[in-house]
Amino acid sequence: MNTFPFRNISAWLDEPAGLQPKLNGDITTDILIIGGGYTGLYTAIGLREAGLDVAVLEKDFSGAGGSGRNSGYVDGLIGKDFPSLLKLYSPERARELCSFATEAVRKLEQFIQENDIRCEYEPNGNIMAAVHPKQIKKLKKVAEAGDALGMDFTYLGPEAMRERGIPSPFVAGLFDTVGGTLNPGLLISSLRKIALEKGVQLFEKTPVLRLDDSQPVAAHCPEGSVKAEAAVLATNAYTNALDWKKRLVTPIYTAMCETEPLTTDQLDAIGWKGREGIYTAHEQLENYRLTARNTIVTGGKYVKIPYGFQVSDTYVPALFTRIEKVFRERFHQFPDIEMKAFWGGWLGMVLDFMPVLGVTGRHRNIHYGLGFSGHGIPQTLMMGEMLAEQVQGREHPRAGVLERRVMAMPPEPIKWLASQALSGVFSSLDYITDQQTRRLKQ
Repeated sequence: MNTFPFRNISAWLDEPAGLQPKLNGDITTDILIIGGGYTGLYTAIGLREAGLDVAVLEKDFSGAGGSGRNSGYVDGLIGKDFPSLLKLYSPERARELCSFATEAVRKLEQFIQENDIRCEYEPNGNIMAAVHPKQIKKLKKVAEAGDALGMDFTYLGPEAMRERGIPSPFVAGLFDTVGGTLNPGLLISSLRKIALEKGVQLFEKTPVLRLDDSQPVAAHCPEGSVKAEAAVLATNAYTNALDWKKRLVTPIYTAMCETEPLTTDQLDAIGWKGREGIYTAHEQLENYRLTARNTIVTGGKYVKIPYGFQVSDTYVPALFTRIEKVFRERFHQFPDIEMKAFWGGWLGMVLDFMPVLGVTGRHRNIHYGLGFSGHGIPQTLMMGEMLAEQVQGREHPRAGVLERRVMAMPPEPIKWLASQALSGVFSSLDYITDQQTRRLKQ
């Protein structure tokens, strides 16, 4: 029996009452975009502002994928972590990547302000937090790398955490002033509205069955087709279903849940006056954030990596149970806080944890921007700008930052076996940390 208050999309978003019509017939346009999430709509808006006709094909509705299901973090992070950037790249190259990620946040903040988007954005920064004193060493290592990369981090020891009012489960932290949290459902709904107002043709409930490698490029759907001078793949975790860029992006499922609204007494007892986003220093991180409706949204920690590269059902009760258990453990002093919603979704991960901008096809007319690895809220806007320029034969000033040799994921069963092995190692390390944390509380 289903005991979870499951949300089919998320606690942020439901299917809109005014769906755009399905594609019905054969049309021709300047640019075809597949995917109506953040990347697709930012790209479409940029192309419309340049005077081009644009058709967006969305298999469900805008926001039904990762854009409407995520936790709502806005951060200036890129790659696996900052120490890894310094190991993989020269200091100059690593600083360029960090500058790109920070600029993406600033551009998003500007876009929100200029378009009066009311998406509950709180630019209160984010904290990487330790749940056990032994994780402080990791925080200081990240802080040292951040200093080398020009990042503005502040280490918060136990006393500083309590002075700041950070909830007691988190014993130390690294405060990053860049970014904060928002309501991703309100953001994607606003983008959808802006795109329609600018004249973007949006076809919802219109899956693409086949994308021809031709000139003009042609997308075939159940009840029609679209021909265009160029196409943009803005499909992220769902890319492999189109049979393009195989193994470039692997989908990873993560579960989330949201509490009932906290009472005034509960909020006062928890603290968290600064309302910073919090993510832990685990190998497989947990995340916690307050919402504008005074609930706590949490997720991460446990993921599902599919065999193959195709997404599947988002109702995964085993992960819902585990993520709620983690929440109960962190906030054990508040057993009366109830969960009001569970959901999950797929993010797109690239082997080096960084987004990919490129072009493919025999006629070099199929463009793509993919693989945001959990940092898509700000970086999709920058990607949309770069794709809009690239489609028009121009190079965005920041496009070169993402140029590199991108390795594809290994084929199955190697990918699945390797991912299970790595996940097992990370889970074991985190289990030891959590066991030590439990003993401290006894």
